[in-house]
Amino acid sequence: MIKLKIADLFTLGNLAAGFISILTDDIHLAAGLIVLGASFDVLDGLIARAMNQQSELGKQLDSLADMVTFGVAPAILFYQLLPAGLLTTIVCTLIPVFSAWRLAMFNLLPAQPHFVGLPTPANALWYVGLALWMSNPPEFLEYVPTTSVLMILSVILSALMVSSITFPALKSRETFARDKRVFLAGLAGLVLAILCGQLNMAINSFLAFFILASCISSWRRHSREFN
Repeated sequence: MIKLKIADLFTLGNLAAGFISILTDDIHLAAGLIVLGASFDVLDGLIARAMNQQSELGKQLDSLADMVTFGVAPAILFYQLLPAGLLTTIVCTLIPVFSAWRLAMFNLLPAQPHFVGLPTPANALWYVGLALWMSNPPEFLEYVPTTSVLMILSVILSALMVSSITFPALKSRETFARDKRVFLAGLAGLVLAILCGQLNMAINSFLAFFILASCISSWRRHSREFN
């Protein structure tokens, strides 16, 4: 029997948080548990590198845990936020389907200084952000077909997970320096939400600016390489 390492215990904590998020009917608790799972996900990587505990078992456990916490849990959270129906079911089903595809692709790719495709934790945090304001949407969205727009955005985000678009990763000072404009764009989105008095939309505002900036940066990089 292969023994678990300390880092693996944090990975299993990630999975446990995601599973409990699925079980609860409390939307805000479910969102908080996904954030807790994301914290465990960060910690298991840091501990594995610091204690030299990287292993094939840890890699497989990480993917399985991420599938639960960042694939299934956010899909169920989003389903609870939307009116029930066939279209809702289809759109929400795309989240775990594309998450599984993205995680399988990630395991096959060699180590890189950036992420190819939108990482599943970032995608999951989008739905965490929605849970903070959808029950009490701001007045400026009164005349916007919010449900339809969010469904379309969900499909786009699912597609981005398996795209060739590169997203920055905080792995070193060099990678941060190269992609600092993307991080600054995300920070600008965060500040904008705060200045507009929409603190509950801060996560979505940050991610919207971050993802858009990443897409533009990736397109420019690919254009230079092609030329």
